[in-house]
Amino acid sequence: MKTKDNHRREGRKLMQKRSVIVNTQMRNFAVLAIGIGLLLGIWAEVEACTRIFWNTSGDGPLIVGRNEDYVSASDPTLVATPRGMKRTGTEDEAKKSEAINWTVKYGNVAIYANNRFPNDGMNEAGLTARTLFYLDGDPNESVKPDATKLELDEDHWVSFVLDNFATVAEAVDAIKTQVHLVSVKGRKGYSYATPKHLAMADATGDSAIIEIQKGKVNVFHGRQYRILTNPPSYQQQLENAAKYKNVKQSKLPVSWTGSDRFVRADYWVRHFPEPRGGDAATAYGFMYSALGNVAFPAGLPTPDEDKEAAKKMIANLQHPDQSYGAATYFQSISDLTNKHYRWKSLIAPSDVYFDLVGYDFSASQPVRVIKRIDLYAQQGWSGDVVPHLVAIKGDIYDEPVE
Repeated sequence: MKTKDNHRREGRKLMQKRSVIVNTQMRNFAVLAIGIGLLLGIWAEVEACTRIFWNTSGDGPLIVGRNEDYVSASDPTLVATPRGMKRTGTEDEAKKSEAINWTVKYGNVAIYANNRFPNDGMNEAGLTARTLFYLDGDPNESVKPDATKLELDEDHWVSFVLDNFATVAEAVDAIKTQVHLVSVKGRKGYSYATPKHLAMADATGDSAIIEIQKGKVNVFHGRQYRILTNPPSYQQQLENAAKYKNVKQSKLPVSWTGSDRFVRADYWVRHFPEPRGGDAATAYGFMYSALGNVAFPAGLPTPDEDKEAAKKMIANLQHPDQSYGAATYFQSISDLTNKHYRWKSLIAPSDVYFDLVGYDFSASQPVRVIKRIDLYAQQGWSGDVVPHLVAIKGDIYDEPVE
């Protein structure tokens, strides 16, 4: 009997050991699977960005923060555009007769990638606009042409909004009734235009997100649309974020995927403390803190299976030797209350700013620029960059691609 009992005990011990081993292996496999999943999402997400609109600050300023995530700084030029400039909604000579034309009504400051593609900025009325890469978009898709509407190419969306309107409501109405939106294929040295979605906000606290889905313009218009990342579609983002409205901080998702960044950004903007006395500088600090929480750190490893795609993407840049790999290359803050624009480069230890109040945007003024604004620290600059602006002849769209 003792021998049989001993055998039974030994058998049970062996089964328990095997169970522990199997459970441990399963846990390790699960952890590995999660890790692989996160890594697989990293490279697909590096062309996506994050936008946060803080419009719930009581006495504090209304501000928008933005991260640009890519494989380079996109050779950014800071451009100050005066009133009175004549512009057309396309660079394609064959399509100019079909495109919308306008005269700049509101002076503005914006960042232009390669002297061509405005992707972030604000105007003197306190309206701000930016485009973020839209992984769920189709680079060959545009809104169905309408004989009653004029073409507006994707690399002119931001300038059209900033040049013409004081409020989100005005811009949304024009996009719905005056123009049909067209994607612009990227090309070597200038591959940042397609596909994108558009985010706008104004000094009243209003907001709008615009996406093209299957040839249809989807507009999400209202103060509640504070966050934008990518992907999936905005409706899916809202549905997913709703699941996390009441979770504890320890339960927030932690990856770099668009959905997880959306949830974290939404959490932080809902939990910002009030700046004492509405102090704008403190509010900027809070926003930079939140942007850092959803930023891509420099040197983020590229999964082996995506390395070839990464090489091709970098090789297609205007200056491939200036890429540091996937990262958040710049951060911006648009203070809509005080008409103040701040910009921070990955490779600079401080930010620089542009005060729109007091700047001469009159029609008699030229377009002024700072090329390669991301290198301001290497020039020894900090703070106000207005003294460093250089006048150009004509418009920024007349300048060569750089």
